[in-house]
Amino acid sequence: MRNLSRNKSVTMSEEKAHAEFGPSSLKYVAKCAGYKGNSGTNPAAEKGNRIHAALEHRKVSMLTDADEIDIYNSCVKEEDQLFSMIFSGNECDTLIREKRISLDLDAKTETFGTADVVATRGDTALIVDYKTGYSKIDEVRDNWQAKAYVLGVFQEHEHLNHCTFAFIVPKRDEVLWGQFMRLEVPMLRAEISAIVSQAEVTRPKWEQGTIDIDDVTPSVDCRFCAFESKCPALGAITLGVAARLHPELSMLPAGNLQITEDTDADTIEKLYAVAKIVETWCSSVRYQAVQRAMAGTELPNYKLRSLGQIKKITSQDFLLKLAAKYNVTTDDIIESSTISLADVTAALHKKTPKKAKAKTVEAFVAEAEALDIVELGAPRYTLTSR
Repeated sequence: MRNLSRNKSVTMSEEKAHAEFGPSSLKYVAKCAGYKGNSGTNPAAEKGNRIHAALEHRKVSMLTDADEIDIYNSCVKEEDQLFSMIFSGNECDTLIREKRISLDLDAKTETFGTADVVATRGDTALIVDYKTGYSKIDEVRDNWQAKAYVLGVFQEHEHLNHCTFAFIVPKRDEVLWGQFMRLEVPMLRAEISAIVSQAEVTRPKWEQGTIDIDDVTPSVDCRFCAFESKCPALGAITLGVAARLHPELSMLPAGNLQITEDTDADTIEKLYAVAKIVETWCSSVRYQAVQRAMAGTELPNYKLRSLGQIKKITSQDFLLKLAAKYNVTTDDIIESSTISLADVTAALHKKTPKKAKAKTVEAFVAEAEALDIVELGAPRYTLTSR
């Protein structure tokens, strides 16, 4: 096969259907066989999708702000270095972006995923995955997503003997990489088959209503699970916390601690009391954890993240006059008993041409602050996964 310049790569944009147990979710399914990720999207996910699309097509014009462009440029730079390290230059035999990889497993469910970059040269492959967020990534040799993609590439390309997998994580200023050999294929196949096979047995129990506390394993990743609100194991943990604070609540029935049509009034009252107690306790723990982090305590899996400062309006009249200067009328602003800065900036954002939105809103807020129309509240913080 002729050499293919890395800068003239083949792009394979397929419809990105999600596998029931795809490589990106194996980490969570390995911890708990009942895990199923939440559906839907959020601004961070949409941002990541834009960056991935721009990297696939090598079009920085697809991005919307400086931060996205910085992440894009970091990924391109680190990818160049990986190619230089693995292939001693930019030339390779094949290079496919957004490559769908299917796994041959001892399981009934088809398992597949989409790798950001798959390149080969001779008997060597390089797989690259871009991570655009802040989350801590498991080391490659212990990472289920990496192992799944490596297995799939080895299975598809029988001539390969070496495979390097790399995560590029610009927000953490990290490039994590590890190497695999073809002789590891039987072990990788057995490990991943076992995870998927157990999940095939456990996940249907949610719909069947037969899930048991012994079927699931709580962890910090439960917050990403679609079944978090009705998990019997999390219910047991919640009840345990409440009972330590109020022993009289320990007499609640075991199992799924949900209010249903069959739940009696006494149990409803007790469950409500548990919820209120644990809610207060959770708020206290979150507050104290943030305070300790602000004071300098290093947490192994979480880091301090600023939520910014609340901007309070000091004069609605002056705010409206300033808004008029930016061609935003009172009718453009959502009607309410009080006008918030968010109301005005939302209207301004809507009326401003796409390429000027961010700069115009930023200029408006800066001018409002300079004129003392708004004032900043106290800084707010939370903890987010590393």
